[in-house]
This record gives sequence, C-alpha cells and structure tokens, in this order.
Amino acid sequence: MPATLSAYDDKELLHLVSQSVPTAFEELYHRHWQSLFNSAYKRLKNIEQCKDLVQDVFTDLWIRRGKVEIENLNAYLHAAVRFQVYKKIAAGKIITAFFEAFETIATSPFEAEKNVAEKELAELAKAWVKSLPVKRKEIFLLHFVEKLTTQEIADRLNISQKTVQNQLGTAAKSLRGKIIPVF
Repeated sequence: MPATLSAYDDKELLHLVSQSVPTAFEELYHRHWQSLFNSAYKRLKNIEQCKDLVQDVFTDLWIRRGKVEIENLNAYLHAAVRFQVYKKIAAGKIITAFFEAFETIATSPFEAEKNVAEKELAELAKAWVKSLPVKRKEIFLLHFVEKLTTQEIADRLNISQKTVQNQLGTAAKSLRGKIIPVF
C-alpha cells in the first residue's frame, strides 16, 4: 500500500471503501467534495442546502459500500447530486429566488416602497409566466399554484415524472435569471 492514499485512483479507493477503510472514504470525500458542491450550487444557489445535499450523497455512498457496483465514481456521484437536487425541487424544499424576493418585499419596513415593489414584482412574475412555453407553464402552474406533486402532474399530463422535474428545473433556472437581476 502506498504511503498516501492520494496515489490511488478512484477505483482502488472504492475497493478499499467496500472493505470499510475510512481513510479511503475520506480521500474520496476530499477529492470530489468541491466539484459536487459546485454542481449542486449551480442549481440551488443555497450554500447550506448544497452542503447538506453533498453530505447526504457521501453518507449514502458509505452506507451502500460493498453493495453497489460503481464503474465511474465521478459520474455516479454527479448523477446522485442531480437526483438529490431534483428530489428537493420535487418535494418543494427549494426556496427559489422568486419566493425569496416576495419574502424580502413582505418584510420591507417602507410601506410605499413595498407597494411599488410588490406591483413591479407581480407584473414581472406575470410576464415571466406568460413567456413560458405552453407545457412548461402548465407544469409550473400545476406545481406552484395547485400544489400538485411531480408524480401527480406526470399522471395528469400523461408524461414521465422525470420530464416534469426537468421542466420545473428549467423554469426555476429561467426564473432566477429574471428575478435576481431586479434585486
């Protein structure tokens, strides 16, 4: 065994992890953590949620050690992060910039500014929803107005749940681009 685990490749480290070698797991964690965090942050824009999400992915990797065959660890971990992001979005655990902006306005101490900002934000939101492609708009409204789950939307529209999740993710990304520059 080399003096340092950093000389091992991911496949060798995974083999050691499957044998419950904590130092091999720590090496994988330090090797991949930043990249996974960055991937999650691109989608969520929330440091604490991203830290928790990446921690959950690594916890799952440790719990499932020796039970799952992984050919490409980097691809596996990034897919796990994307899946966790979609789960959070589907479960409504993501506070998008859209809702954060409303919260900011609602807590504003300046009533006159608050009323103007509320009207501007409402107009911006209406224009944004109107600009969405027909299916994406329908999915967005079913999820955020009617409070349907992604599975309920998929069943209602006769499409896959993954398609619903992708459309909500695309809508959230678009919305962030429209709302954040305003604030």
